[in-house]
Amino acid sequence: MGRGAVGPPSRYSRRVVANVDRLRRAKGLTVGELLSRAGMTKSYYQSRAGFSLPYNTNDIEALASALGVSPEEVASPETAPRVEMRVPAGPLGARVRRLIQSQVSGEDDLLAHLEGIDPAAAESARALAAAVGGTVVLDEEVLRLITQWADVPTEYLTDYTDDAVTDRTEAELELRDAMRDAGASSIQFRALGEMSPDALRAIARSLQSRPPTA
Repeated sequence: MGRGAVGPPSRYSRRVVANVDRLRRAKGLTVGELLSRAGMTKSYYQSRAGFSLPYNTNDIEALASALGVSPEEVASPETAPRVEMRVPAGPLGARVRRLIQSQVSGEDDLLAHLEGIDPAAAESARALAAAVGGTVVLDEEVLRLITQWADVPTEYLTDYTDDAVTDRTEAELELRDAMRDAGASSIQFRALGEMSPDALRAIARSLQSRPPTA
């Protein structure tokens, strides 16, 4: 049976791309120098770094040789001191702005929260919230801190191509908006258990259809 089309980059794939960037910087190489050593064209590299296509095992071996490390080090981003990911800034920035909106907060509230934990995380979040295109390398901890602040699953940002996580989280956010507009008290969304996204949206519609309180 033939393989289907390559889907969106997985969380692991994004980590590998960021790991190549990290190792290249640590070795003091420019992108051009890395490509020359690895025998890759600029267009080939950019299609991988830009998530159009994934690196294959031959690529991993060529990059490892160019970087003077083992293929395992290139392919195992979890061994890095900090787990970084290269992510498309536009979609992630839109999600961060959606989370800020769901908290009835401004961007400054999120940044102040992060500043108290890690100033570098605040700077990364500021850049991500303002982004509309391109890609950016982030420490995965930044995404975890943002989702923790917003009380949503971490995977909403770290695994943004997971349709099930996206659908469930956005249904929860719709319910949160409806509860706020109806004057209902906030709840911890993990207390909703295994309610389906459709059920959450039905509750939201029910709240939205109620006449406003006097």
